[in-house]
Formats: sequence, structure tokens, C-alpha cells
Amino acid sequence: MFDIPIRSMDYRDPWEVPLVDRVRTFRAGEVKVAYYYRGPDGSTFRYRCFNTANALNAHAPGVSASWFFERDGERLLSIVKEADILVVCRVPYSDQVAQLMSVARRFGTKVFFDVDDYVFDIAMVPEVVMTLDQHEGLPDAAEHVWNWWFGAFARMRQTMEFADEIIVTNEFLADRTREVVDKPIRIIPNFMGAEQIEYSRALVAAREAGGNRGDGSLHLGYFSGTPTHNRDFALVAGAVARVLRSDPRVRLRLVGYLELKDSPLAELEDRIDVVAPTNYMELQRLIAETEVNIAPLQDNRFTNCKSELKYFDAAAVAIPTLASPTYTMSKAIEEGVTGMLVRVDEWDGALTEIVDRYQDRGLAIGRAAQTHANEHYSPARMVDQILIALGIEPAVAA
Repeated sequence: MFDIPIRSMDYRDPWEVPLVDRVRTFRAGEVKVAYYYRGPDGSTFRYRCFNTANALNAHAPGVSASWFFERDGERLLSIVKEADILVVCRVPYSDQVAQLMSVARRFGTKVFFDVDDYVFDIAMVPEVVMTLDQHEGLPDAAEHVWNWWFGAFARMRQTMEFADEIIVTNEFLADRTREVVDKPIRIIPNFMGAEQIEYSRALVAAREAGGNRGDGSLHLGYFSGTPTHNRDFALVAGAVARVLRSDPRVRLRLVGYLELKDSPLAELEDRIDVVAPTNYMELQRLIAETEVNIAPLQDNRFTNCKSELKYFDAAAVAIPTLASPTYTMSKAIEEGVTGMLVRVDEWDGALTEIVDRYQDRGLAIGRAAQTHANEHYSPARMVDQILIALGIEPAVAA
């Protein structure tokens, strides 16, 4: 594990801004964009609302944007009346969102529905429940699971129907969306925020200033954002266990949620470092200390809709990623240059290779990935695609 001679940052959620200040920011430009999400979080909200609004404010003169939540209550009605564009992000149907979208359209506000997952087609529910390992075997528990998931997808689809246009994260998800709704589909990929890039650069600079010193171990890192990745990690658990047994230097760092009781790794707990879920900036530090990032995913329609954020989050701190060759990972990663694409039967060989050749191959891939991520997943690079998706004329934002 790398030793990074820089203290942990004092973190506070950067989006926790008083409503009066968010409204002031929203009103600052000629073209006003309002993002609506149920409540802030470090995942979908951060990538789809916070990062996108900040990119517009920083790099699109004449355009102003801010984010608003369910808790903002009645004030939301006046905001959507003023907005030129309302982006409703992954919000299931409710009285409030239906009213907001209806009022917005009545006042000439263009309404987009932004979604970053395949969570709006009820025909997908069985596949998603299986993929996320959410099925409970007992009849009463299964009844609850099916009711929840079918209800959640149906509500998301109903919100989608209120929108003029749809925004998704990649072309694979766009194709799936076209199968369900007859509306224009736009694409805005996930990308990093300015504060994430700045802190990541500081972490890399501090690590390299210290000569990339470590503690003699080599950590494989798995960073799970939600408690639904047991089946994904199961794809690599056996290969990881074999690498740990064959090389005493190797350890596994697990950050987030994962269940190992029935895993091949259950008997290797003394070689596993488990870290509780944390904020996204501290997560960058945890990744930066870990030599290799692994990102296994099952291969199905649901997982191929997912974005490449596990790649660029690690790339930002110059850590190489070994990933399953899903649609977005295959588009993002140049095989052997900015990462490694690993099929389900190739994990033993890939892990052995990156461990044995880490000092030349691993470090080189990490540096190339950092250059690629900073060039392609920054707010400045993404702002034109945001403007195009929202239908904002370049002349307005010039």
C-alpha cells in the first residue's frame, strides 16, 4: 500500500448550500437551468446534477445552473416558472414531481428526465433483481421484493413520460431507452468535478514526491458504492483468493459494502482490509493508496448500461484498473495502455501479470490513465456536450 505524506482533508458536502444562495446562482445567467433531485448524495446526484451544474457555471458564460431538492418545498414552483430548462434526475413519480413538471411545461420551460441506469422498464425487473442479488427465497420476503422493484421501475417510467426529452449516460443505455419511449434521447456521460480533480492531483503529487513508497504490500482494491455487488465480486473472488495464497505481498482492500461469508476469501480475512463507506473525497485517498483497482461486472443488459466512473475515479489518482469488458469500460479503456479489460476466465492471468509487473507495467498504466481521465472527464471537456444535450445555442454560452 502506498504511503501518501499528506493529511486527510477536512470534508463537508459542497452541495449543502442555503436555498437563497442556490437561487441566486440559478438567476445569474441569461439561460437558467434547474436540476431537481429528491435529496443529495455522493453518487447519482453528484455526477448528474452537482457536477453538471458546476460545469455550466464555470465554463458556459451566459448560462447559470443550480440544484434543488424535494425538501425545498413550495419554493420549487417559482423556480421552475423562471427556468429555461428543468432537468429532473432519476426521480420516481410523486405528486410533487408531477406538479413541477406540469407547471414547468405550462410556463414554457423545457423539461428533461435524466437517468443513469436501466431502471424504468418493468420487463427488466427480474434481470435486475437477479443481477443485484436482491431476491429472497421465502415467499413473504419475495412478495415484498417484487412489489418494491416493480413499483420503483413503474414510477420511474411514469416520471419519464412527463418529460420532453431524455438524457442518459451512454449510447448502450440510449438504445435501451429508445425501446421503451418515443422521445428524443441525449447523452451526457458521467465525469469528475473540479474539486475531485484538484484533490486527486494533490494526492498523486504527494505520493510521487515521496518516491511512491509503500509498506511492502501490494493491495488489490475493490470499491463498492452500494450493497448490491456480491454477484459482481463473485466473478473474481476465486482468482483474488488464489493470488493472495500464492504471493504473501498481496492484500485485498474492500471499501464499502460486501458480504464474504460464502466467498473463497472467507478463510483469508487476515489478508483483507475492510474500510467503511466514506465520502467521495476520502474515497479518492483510499484509491490513491491502493496499487490496483479491480472492477468486475456481470455481462447483461443492466450492467452494460452502467457508466465507467470506477475507471476514471481510479485513473484520476493514477491507479490502474482491471475491468470487465462492458460497453462503457471497453469504450473508455485502451487495452494494455490505460487499463486492462479482463474477461471472466482471464482474471487469474491478469491479476498475476499486474502483480508481477507492477513496477513497470502497473505504474505506467496508472500514469497513462491519469492523463486520459484528466483530458476526457473534466468539466471543461464535458461542457460542450452538456450544452448540446440541453439544446443551448453555443452563441449564448460563448
